[in-house]
Amino acid sequence: MKNLIDQYLQSLGINEPQISLEWLQSLLAAHLARYPFSSTNVILKHDLSLEPDALFHRLVVQRRGGYCFEHNKVLFLVLKQLGFDVRPLIGRVMLNGNPDNGRSHRLTLLTLRDKQYLIDAGFGIMNPRQIISLDTNLPQPDVRYQYSVESDNRGGMLVMATNSDEVVTLYRFDFAEYLESDCTISHFYSHQAPDAVFVNHLVVSRILENRRYLIRNLTYFEYEDKTGQERTVDISDGTMLYQLLTTQFNLQLTEQDAATLYSHQMAKIRQKQ
Repeated sequence: MKNLIDQYLQSLGINEPQISLEWLQSLLAAHLARYPFSSTNVILKHDLSLEPDALFHRLVVQRRGGYCFEHNKVLFLVLKQLGFDVRPLIGRVMLNGNPDNGRSHRLTLLTLRDKQYLIDAGFGIMNPRQIISLDTNLPQPDVRYQYSVESDNRGGMLVMATNSDEVVTLYRFDFAEYLESDCTISHFYSHQAPDAVFVNHLVVSRILENRRYLIRNLTYFEYEDKTGQERTVDISDGTMLYQLLTTQFNLQLTEQDAATLYSHQMAKIRQKQ
């Protein structure tokens, strides 16, 4: 495990771990910028083992991207090995407005100097760039959104993203005990069930300091968060998809991978017609 974590930290340019919130913040920002959120492996039907060796190899060495059960397990393993007080949580995604969706989002609860924080590197394009404090009622600013946590009046908490144009509830969670076996069950559904989002939709995102990139199905988006500018481009073929995935998202995929992903999404479009 130490060798895996050393390789991970070196890949981010972070070589001197510190038990501090500032160090954790730099770690999260570097992770979001280097390792994209991606459903490509799901659609390509790759083996998505969560065993540490396989997980680190896929995400860090092969740089094939991943989603919450991969990104946030890597962060959890790293922080636990470094001596941080962390445990996994599994939340209910609420982007469609339904508070009773199944538990399909892994995140990490950190306790540091008697205060609690959420660390999340696996929520796609709306992922907060910063660690979220659970000990303040004040909105916590990001470049585009302000993030806040409030009671759901059901014994749990809601994570909210707000700006001048919208208020979005990302997910809700509680503080029940969750084990790796619980994460494995939710992970299995998320990448194997016929109706699961990532089985059917191509979703790839990458978050830099002031800019975000997104592919949703066969549309590419760029967001300049400081200026509010947005750019949208339709993806016309597998070659264009390959260029975007390997340049804007730094994924190590082949041209055949991109062709398969493009064909998969075109088939989904035809099914709806």
